[in-house]
Amino acid sequence: SDKTILSQEGVTQGDNAAMGFYSCSTIPVIRTSAINSSSTSINEVKQVWYADDAAGGGKIQDLKLWWSKLCSRGPLFGYYPKPSKTWVIVKEEHHEAAKEAFPNLNITTVGHKYLGSFIGTTAGKEGFISEKVTEWCKDLKQLSEIASREPQVAYSAFIYGLSKRWTYVCRTTPGISELLKPLEHSIKELFIPAILDRVFSCTDILRQVFSLPQRDGGLGIFDMTEVSDAEYGFSIVATKQLTEAIYCQETEYHENGNELHEIKQSIRAERASFYKEKQEKLLSEVSEQGKLMINLASEKGASSWLTALPLKDFGYVLNKQQFADALALRYNFCLKDCPKTCACGAMNSINHALICKSGGYVSMRHNWLRNCIGKIMETAKCKDIQLEPPLLPTNGYQLPTGTILGDQSRLDISARSVWNVLERAFFDVRVFHAPAPTNMNKPIPQMYRAHENEKKRAYNARVIHVEKGTFTPLVFSTTGGAGIEAQRLIKKLAQQMEYATGQKKADAIGFIRKRLRFELLKTTVIALRGYRVKKKIDDTNNIGEIDLNLEPKI
Repeated sequence: SDKTILSQEGVTQGDNAAMGFYSCSTIPVIRTSAINSSSTSINEVKQVWYADDAAGGGKIQDLKLWWSKLCSRGPLFGYYPKPSKTWVIVKEEHHEAAKEAFPNLNITTVGHKYLGSFIGTTAGKEGFISEKVTEWCKDLKQLSEIASREPQVAYSAFIYGLSKRWTYVCRTTPGISELLKPLEHSIKELFIPAILDRVFSCTDILRQVFSLPQRDGGLGIFDMTEVSDAEYGFSIVATKQLTEAIYCQETEYHENGNELHEIKQSIRAERASFYKEKQEKLLSEVSEQGKLMINLASEKGASSWLTALPLKDFGYVLNKQQFADALALRYNFCLKDCPKTCACGAMNSINHALICKSGGYVSMRHNWLRNCIGKIMETAKCKDIQLEPPLLPTNGYQLPTGTILGDQSRLDISARSVWNVLERAFFDVRVFHAPAPTNMNKPIPQMYRAHENEKKRAYNARVIHVEKGTFTPLVFSTTGGAGIEAQRLIKKLAQQMEYATGQKKADAIGFIRKRLRFELLKTTVIALRGYRVKKKIDDTNNIGEIDLNLEPKI
């Protein structure tokens, strides 16, 4: 449009150019409003600006002069202070002096909210936090109602939206852990049962498991009553440079990037150490089955479906039943509303449903994962990709015992330029169920190694000597983990995607793991409730023995 929208202050709220204009206009205001000592260059009023929100700290007479300069010089740059929105926070003994100095401003001795936090007395802070907690509990109740219909959407909204509100307040307001107990009660008794689709009272130990990060086997629903003080301490350390710059009233802020990077790494390490110790303590308290499920959920990539946004275009959407079943699979809960007996005649359970051959769901899980890996190879610009490629006849090759020798043998995938340029690489996929009786007594790394070695005994020598290529077994667990060889392939494909598409390797690894995890998750939860036809007894007679009575017997 060629129309010009005029604004008295230059920009309107929401304008993309607003921050640039604010910087151009507020920096001169800040500099001309500074109150310096007559004998030194020290600023008597410590100014803090966030966009057009101004604040100053100092003695009452100095603040009075600062406010006067701000009101007189601000409009010259398009900045108009509003007395009705301005608050003066003073101690009780300075209340009368403040009323005399600022007759047109709001004055309080209790305190007032500032940039989402609170400045003032302990009583004022408690009142502010209590009001916030009441508001958050109300929002949490509404989100729990949404979770009864769309648990995945509600969970994502909690992780990436609602929980950030109290995380910010915890990082900016000290000593509030006790005040957050009503919020923790609402999370435990309302929200968690809603996303699990279960009517139950969440036990303390289960709540502690869910409070672990996703990568450590939890749900990332943190208990803020135990971490709020630590988060405030982390915030103090992380913002030390900025705090010092504000206190010294530096006109230009030069951040020490290396120092800040080390501080962030230290905070991450300390936070990770806290949750790792908490996980180890929980592992010592739960059953052997519970310990196995937490360790399986802690595998690299196993929790990527929880941290992914429910984006339909990427296939990251789960319906209500799928999301609840996925959580049941993750923590070995009993399935709701499932028949007690399988169509094959065995007792039904998660373990049985994932290994039962009836219905073809084991093959479907394998084939969909194979096809997904093939598509990822296309994205990584691998060449000559084939699904189920036939192997060359052995023609009398002397191969080790255990090698598959059949002329009609096939592997799952072959492609060129995966490991080396133009070299043909073969891959065979296997998906096993770790909690199955044949696996659950083994250490998790040994589970993957056993299946990888079995595949190598069957095909490795044949591929190397006959095909003159390489063979890689790709072993995955139904819980989302991957073997060493599969992890190596993921990193290699991510590296090639970095060259082909320009995205960062770390982002490419995350994308590949999410794609594989959702393909595996969907086929796994489908198998839990998939239709299985009962075997019918063949009571029909031989057609030759049936008298159709078409002609009378002579």
